[in-house]
Amino acid sequence: MLSEVGDKLLRNRDRSQTKSFLVGLERGRVWTLDYADYFEAREYSELDVNELENLKIPEDEERHFRVLSMESPLEWREYLEGWMAGVKEAARK
Repeated sequence: MLSEVGDKLLRNRDRSQTKSFLVGLERGRVWTLDYADYFEAREYSELDVNELENLKIPEDEERHFRVLSMESPLEWREYLEGWMAGVKEAARK
Protein backbone atom coordinates (compact mmCIF):
# COMPACT_ATOMS: atom_id res chain seq x y z
CA MET A 1 0.00 0.00 0.00
CA LEU A 2 2.76 2.47 0.96
CA SER A 3 6.52 2.44 0.80
CA GLU A 4 8.75 2.03 3.83
CA VAL A 5 8.90 5.82 4.18
CA GLY A 6 5.11 6.06 4.11
CA ASP A 7 4.84 3.35 6.74
CA LYS A 8 7.30 5.21 8.97
CA LEU A 9 5.27 8.40 8.60
CA LEU A 10 2.12 6.58 9.66
CA ARG A 11 3.84 5.27 12.78
CA ASN A 12 4.15 8.88 13.92
CA ARG A 13 0.97 9.44 15.93
CA ASP A 14 1.25 13.25 15.89
CA ARG A 15 -1.12 15.25 13.71
CA SER A 16 0.92 16.99 11.00
CA GLN A 17 0.11 18.83 7.80
CA THR A 18 3.43 17.79 6.28
CA LYS A 19 2.87 14.13 7.13
CA SER A 20 -0.62 14.33 5.63
CA PHE A 21 0.74 15.86 2.44
CA LEU A 22 3.52 13.27 2.08
CA VAL A 23 1.19 10.31 2.70
CA GLY A 24 -1.25 11.78 0.15
CA LEU A 25 1.59 12.30 -2.31
CA GLU A 26 2.57 8.67 -2.08
CA ARG A 27 -1.03 7.44 -2.37
CA GLY A 28 -1.54 9.64 -5.44
CA ARG A 29 1.49 8.09 -7.09
CA VAL A 30 0.37 4.55 -6.21
CA TRP A 31 -3.17 5.16 -7.46
CA THR A 32 -1.98 6.63 -10.76
CA LEU A 33 0.61 3.98 -11.51
CA ASP A 34 -1.18 0.90 -10.17
CA TYR A 35 -4.93 1.48 -10.34
CA ALA A 36 -5.94 4.31 -12.66
CA ASP A 37 -6.40 3.86 -16.35
CA TYR A 38 -4.94 6.40 -18.74
CA PHE A 39 -8.11 8.50 -18.92
CA GLU A 40 -8.65 8.64 -15.14
CA ALA A 41 -5.02 9.59 -14.57
CA ARG A 42 -5.21 12.29 -17.20
CA GLU A 43 -8.52 13.65 -15.87
CA TYR A 44 -7.23 13.98 -12.31
CA SER A 45 -3.81 15.29 -13.36
CA GLU A 46 -5.49 18.19 -15.17
CA LEU A 47 -7.62 19.30 -12.21
CA ASP A 48 -6.82 22.55 -10.42
CA VAL A 49 -5.55 21.99 -6.88
CA ASN A 50 -7.22 25.30 -5.88
CA GLU A 51 -10.63 23.64 -6.24
CA LEU A 52 -10.08 20.99 -3.56
CA GLU A 53 -13.35 21.80 -1.81
CA ASN A 54 -15.23 20.44 -4.82
CA LEU A 55 -12.85 17.57 -5.57
CA LYS A 56 -14.31 14.09 -5.53
CA ILE A 57 -11.49 11.56 -5.52
CA PRO A 58 -12.18 7.92 -6.45
CA GLU A 59 -14.25 6.13 -3.82
CA ASP A 60 -11.54 3.54 -3.16
CA GLU A 61 -9.08 6.33 -2.46
CA GLU A 62 -11.45 7.92 0.06
CA ARG A 63 -11.53 4.54 1.80
CA HIS A 64 -7.74 4.43 1.80
CA PHE A 65 -7.70 7.83 3.49
CA ARG A 66 -10.12 6.66 6.18
CA VAL A 67 -8.10 3.52 6.84
CA LEU A 68 -4.82 5.43 6.95
CA SER A 69 -6.41 8.00 9.27
CA MET A 70 -7.27 5.22 11.71
CA GLU A 71 -3.58 4.27 11.80
CA SER A 72 -2.36 7.84 12.25
CA PRO A 73 -4.19 11.20 12.30
CA LEU A 74 -4.19 12.88 8.88
CA GLU A 75 -5.45 16.26 7.71
CA TRP A 76 -7.88 15.90 4.78
CA ARG A 77 -6.99 19.07 2.85
CA GLU A 78 -3.24 18.47 3.02
CA TYR A 79 -3.74 14.81 2.12
CA LEU A 80 -5.74 15.90 -0.97
CA GLU A 81 -3.05 18.41 -1.96
CA GLY A 82 -0.44 15.66 -1.71
CA TRP A 83 -2.66 13.17 -3.54
CA MET A 84 -3.14 15.61 -6.42
CA ALA A 85 0.60 16.34 -6.56
CA GLY A 86 1.34 12.60 -6.63
CA VAL A 87 -1.17 12.04 -9.43
CA LYS A 88 0.28 14.91 -11.48
CA GLU A 89 3.84 13.67 -10.94
CA ALA A 90 3.08 10.06 -11.84
CA ALA A 91 0.94 11.03 -14.86
CA ARG A 92 3.88 12.95 -16.35
CA LYS A 93 5.93 9.75 -16.43
